[in-house]
Amino acid sequence: MKLFRISTLALASIFFISSQAATPSLKITQGKKGSTTKAQHTIVGITEPGNKAFINNKEVHVYKTGTFGDIVTLNEGDNTISIITKNATAETNSQEIKINYKNISNSSLSSKDPAARPKTTHISPALNIKTLPNAYLQFGDGSDRLGGSKMGYLEAEIPLKAIGQTSNLYLVQLSKNRVAYIPKEYVAETLERAEVDNSGSWAINNTGKTDRITISLPTRHAYQAWTQLDPTTICVDIFGVTNNSNWITQRNKLGMIEYVDWRQVDCDVLRVIIKLKDKYSWGYSVGYENNNLVINVKHCPSLNLKDLTIGLDAGHGGKYPGAIGNTGLKESFVNLDIVQRIKKLLEKKGAKVVLSRDSDVDITMAERKKIFCNANVDLMMSVHNNAGGSALKEMGTSTYFKHISNRDLAQCVLNRMLELGVRNFGLTGNFNFSLNAPTEYPNLLLEALFMSSLPEEELLADPDYRQRIAEQAVKGIEDYLKLVKQSKKK
Repeated sequence: MKLFRISTLALASIFFISSQAATPSLKITQGKKGSTTKAQHTIVGITEPGNKAFINNKEVHVYKTGTFGDIVTLNEGDNTISIITKNATAETNSQEIKINYKNISNSSLSSKDPAARPKTTHISPALNIKTLPNAYLQFGDGSDRLGGSKMGYLEAEIPLKAIGQTSNLYLVQLSKNRVAYIPKEYVAETLERAEVDNSGSWAINNTGKTDRITISLPTRHAYQAWTQLDPTTICVDIFGVTNNSNWITQRNKLGMIEYVDWRQVDCDVLRVIIKLKDKYSWGYSVGYENNNLVINVKHCPSLNLKDLTIGLDAGHGGKYPGAIGNTGLKESFVNLDIVQRIKKLLEKKGAKVVLSRDSDVDITMAERKKIFCNANVDLMMSVHNNAGGSALKEMGTSTYFKHISNRDLAQCVLNRMLELGVRNFGLTGNFNFSLNAPTEYPNLLLEALFMSSLPEEELLADPDYRQRIAEQAVKGIEDYLKLVKQSKKK
């Protein structure tokens, strides 16, 4: 019998078929809990590949990984569920699970207490704070597993005025009519006060690889940056600043910028407006040199893979394995294997590839972003695999982006992934994933498939299928480069 190709390192819990095995193995991985309030109960188990499995005398499909499962409808009260596995010599193994089902109507279910939301208390007098490295602003005091919805990152040493707080956030006054939240761990108290200042002169230079805008300010101020489409424009709001810039000097011919302008959008908010020549942006950075606010807009690269530097991130690693499939297959292993395959394909086409990790190690998000920024990558893709939903269903593939300028890149990769015949789990924008946050380069997150889905774990366990995923991801990047080329011809 031809065995399914699965990494023995990643799937240590899988037993391969042995003609000498007298009793088939049987391990229940989901559904053993003794009580539930749901009438539909999912049972998932694992045996040797090639065996048969029965749940309540109903034969269920055994995947090439050895996993199997079914959904059982429970009666109110006590239920007994039988699970049997059978090998080729008709030897069997069996278990019984006792489940108590209590029917609770929706009306009797307790809802979440609105008071559970973190309460912002007033600080009087206001507290003077300044930003530390990796600080960021978020719009509100909400949060989820990815943190609060981020406005953007800030450089260190920017003074702010804290007027309120929750247990872990400060509410800061950015301008007369704008507030935001900032995590307490990224600020320190200071004697310096955030004041309203006048802006000074502006200068625009072509550095060869970027168009550089320098805005003179008396002190550092908080800012927020974003990209708009049609026409493609980069906007930067500088908080606590009134315009006193009576000239914007352009030193030489620009590469990416068509023009730069400004608007006083509020009495103490100065907006920088940067109109680009092209439809697609290749990244920009905002930061300070002394007290000068500097905006660097990257020039469009050659659009040939052989001339590009591509960043690849394999999600998780080390003590953070990510999602773990029912067979014990670790997401961190699958992510790295796919990334290494993408790397080989890109290098064959002449691209330079930078990895955030090339082994099973833990790397912080800040370190990963630093690796890609220091390498001046032209484009970055983070590879993960998802979890959640029903273990018995095919859930599908998806791509994610934070900034609207990266939507087409995420769409190109998703389109190619769908050619594998998998379900479309979605194209998700404004995604609050840390590696989607950088503005310095186009980026996307690929969630190839679901580790928690038995049929998709079967695919991910197959090295040949992981190679197909890698090939489709590379095609998606190439499609994006073609799209950019076409836009420049119009």
